[in-house]
Amino acid sequence: MIKAKIESLIRQELQGSFPIEGKMLLEIPKNQEYGDFATNISFQLAKKMRMSPLLIARNICDKLSDSMQGDFFKFNAVNGFINIKVSCRWLWQNLLELYNDKINFPETDNKILIEYVSANPTGPLHIGHGRWAVIGSTIDSILRFTKRNTYSEFYINDAGNQIKNFYNSVAAVRNNKPVPENGYHGSYIKDLAKSKEDPLKINIQHQKNTLNKIQVHFQNWYSEKSLYENSMVSKTIALLKEKKLTYENEGALWFKSQNSGDEKDRVLIKADGTYTYFAVDIAYHYDKIQRGYNKLINIWGADHHGYIQRVKAAVSALCGPQFMDSSSFTIIIGQLVSLLRGSEPVRMSKRTGEIITLDEVIEEIGPDATRYFLLQKSPDTHIEFDLELAKQKSSENPVFYIQYAHARICNILKKMGDINLNLTLTWDNHSQLNSYERQLVFKCIMVYDEIWAASNLLAPHKLANYTWDLARHFHVFYENCHILKADEETAKKRIVILNQTKKTLVLCLELMGISAPETM
Repeated sequence: MIKAKIESLIRQELQGSFPIEGKMLLEIPKNQEYGDFATNISFQLAKKMRMSPLLIARNICDKLSDSMQGDFFKFNAVNGFINIKVSCRWLWQNLLELYNDKINFPETDNKILIEYVSANPTGPLHIGHGRWAVIGSTIDSILRFTKRNTYSEFYINDAGNQIKNFYNSVAAVRNNKPVPENGYHGSYIKDLAKSKEDPLKINIQHQKNTLNKIQVHFQNWYSEKSLYENSMVSKTIALLKEKKLTYENEGALWFKSQNSGDEKDRVLIKADGTYTYFAVDIAYHYDKIQRGYNKLINIWGADHHGYIQRVKAAVSALCGPQFMDSSSFTIIIGQLVSLLRGSEPVRMSKRTGEIITLDEVIEEIGPDATRYFLLQKSPDTHIEFDLELAKQKSSENPVFYIQYAHARICNILKKMGDINLNLTLTWDNHSQLNSYERQLVFKCIMVYDEIWAASNLLAPHKLANYTWDLARHFHVFYENCHILKADEETAKKRIVILNQTKKTLVLCLELMGISAPETM
């Protein structure tokens, strides 16, 4: 990774002269005139060295300029910050090394369980479920790429009153009777009633088929019913009682969740003797940890926001205080998705007159556009998803814009044919990079830094935004840097750049579960 490489070089040069401890934060300045990177290490050292950040920054720049400048780096102190400009020669060297050297991400002994979607199996998936699915599967993909030990799981809510109501609804239609008031009234119930197969199994398989269409696959589909069959719920309640974390009141059993910051205590067993959803959820999370997972990641819908504290409190009480911390138990809350056609809201399906399903969205705009549009914003941001824009073949449509960049590169490389190209061309073969070449090369070599940041922050939208920006830099390069009409040496240089850009686009699209078409 580029930032880690530069940080290591700087640390090595400053060792013994400046008491640098902890991580050195390297950022890319918004104003490129300042440099390619900047660090605020001077502010971190000010108190320890009893000097102003401005003076420390100047001293550091003087030392680094003497020992590291060469053909690779230039250092400049501005307002206490240390700005770093890398040379074209250094950029070229790192571009050539990009896919030749195996990337070594820092290792961890965490065993991670990522659970997402976990929709009720009583109906079809909607666009909100699609968002959790795309976010979760991309996080899982990025974590795996960065050598994390992850396991993906869908929790099937196949027990409880909603399942009884579901079966009763299908049975009522089969017997030509009205659906119970507390039942399910969607048109899909009529379709299920026509089959002799178990309607729950049909729905679960339908959900699997829908998710398969957008490249979402789970290693495990975990049945809620199994928590009762293996007595995990009763064992978990017994353990909470043993730890004196429960009490009885008005015939119900309560968990002392207020002790851990919840707004009130919560019922585990109702007065009629049945378990609450909360009790079953505690048992499920306890089971996760009993299976050996020491880091949990959950992706929930916006309606679960108030649920976080009580679940963390219960898991922490059973398994240790570390599960109150986001480093061990991360809950990502995804905000809602609104569907639009242009500026007009889309609330109902044209086909059924009911809520539009995820299947219908995929059918209309395709899996690639579905994934990108659901991924491009932070999970805590509400999405307005324009179906008409997602179908456009123009630069306004981000997924088309990215895929077209890849197809365009493939077309150029095809036209160039079997040009005699040595991918280990040294910098001595070339003149300086112009500004368009430089910007594209710089964007390419930052790919592993971007993936690493997305992995650490569990922020797949950062990868989506990086990929769009990479495509943007390519399109600008394409408009300003001729290849077919360039002299041989310039053409070779630019083909090297295109090859690495192509590989970078393919890698990012693969991690996001999006195809990279060669023609469009």
